[in-house]
Amino acid sequence: MSTTQLSEMQRDALGELFNIGMGNAAAALSEMLDDEILLSVPYLDCMHIKQAQKLLSNPDDRKLDAVEQEFEGKFSGNAFLFFGEQSSLELVRRILGSEVSLDILSELEHEALKEVSNIILNACFGCIGEILNNELEGGIPNLRSGTIDYIMNSKNLGLGDDPLVLMLSMTFSLPNKLISGQVSFVMTAASMDSLLTELNKYLAVQL
Repeated sequence: MSTTQLSEMQRDALGELFNIGMGNAAAALSEMLDDEILLSVPYLDCMHIKQAQKLLSNPDDRKLDAVEQEFEGKFSGNAFLFFGEQSSLELVRRILGSEVSLDILSELEHEALKEVSNIILNACFGCIGEILNNELEGGIPNLRSGTIDYIMNSKNLGLGDDPLVLMLSMTFSLPNKLISGQVSFVMTAASMDSLLTELNKYLAVQL
């Protein structure tokens, strides 16, 4: 599979579905934080996972917090929600309330991050599944902390050695930029074929 195997119509449709899904996720996060959420233009491409790691890495290879969640249905994949350490800390403080001390926060941070990420990721891929008339079930969210190479280790994710994957990615932030993150979906070539089958059915009805 290569980028040339995605028609312009398919690329546009996938980008629009991701936009809608992330719009739902942003609305859920906005309600939790009582603040506006800004979204970037979605990024969509097919590449080897090592290229995806390079794309998502930061220049000084800083440690990231990421919540990873599998989703399954007629197509499946791995969804990631990435935060820099300061963003994840600020997000948890906003959700748990300023009255929570830093000592307590350190104990609650992991569970709170997983819960928030579960809401965001399910809002996103749940919406995509609903539009394509395919129910997608999310697995148990896992928190990973470290470099991008560690977090997106293809063998640990059961994807084999440097597989070809579909990358769907979008960043979000609050206006003050104290909280920002990135949602990325990684799908293997086989699952991508299943997604395109369902996408083509959807496009056929729309035309």
